[in-house]
Amino acid sequence: MDTFKTFRNIVFFQELTDEEINVLVSMSSPRLLRKKEKLAVPGQSFNHLFILSNGLLRFFFDDENGIESNLFLPSEKEAAIMESPESYSGESERKYTIEAVIESQIFLFNKSEFEEVAFQHRGIYNVYLKSLKLIISNLKVRTEQFCSSSPHSRYEEFLESRPFTSQNANRKYIANFLGITPNSLSRMTARIHKKRNERKK
Repeated sequence: MDTFKTFRNIVFFQELTDEEINVLVSMSSPRLLRKKEKLAVPGQSFNHLFILSNGLLRFFFDDENGIESNLFLPSEKEAAIMESPESYSGESERKYTIEAVIESQIFLFNKSEFEEVAFQHRGIYNVYLKSLKLIISNLKVRTEQFCSSSPHSRYEEFLESRPFTSQNANRKYIANFLGITPNSLSRMTARIHKKRNERKK
């Protein structure tokens, strides 16, 4: 695998110089996750950052009734430097699972080493900061949608903005991510298809 070429083709890394790409290559560890293979699980230490170059992941936790709740569904189309959600709040107890929805290629970085390097290379620092801002923005959008948008509006926005995920993720995961039941999702999908077919006539 030509990791330099892979990194150079990641849109999120386009602003980096060749020198900065080489720095990231030298400290990265590639890992191919098979479908449903877990990257991180509750109760186990996970002190890495990572970027997804190909595939689709889900970040989920089990509620008090043992029901899964999907927080993130990042794909190769929304690549950013990511980590376990607990890391953003400094929580010591790990409750999230990170799992591959389809076969996915990721590159792992030791978090402490990455942050040290980021302070030495402005481009890497900017990419790291941009990643954090993107994650905050995504959470902001999700919060606003749950507060003010109807389930149907959330689904239509999801289909429009995330076609790769909508085509590759399990319907159950999408329904849970949007806060609706699988049956409701099926009915919405049928209505949308019917509306599109009517427009074609």
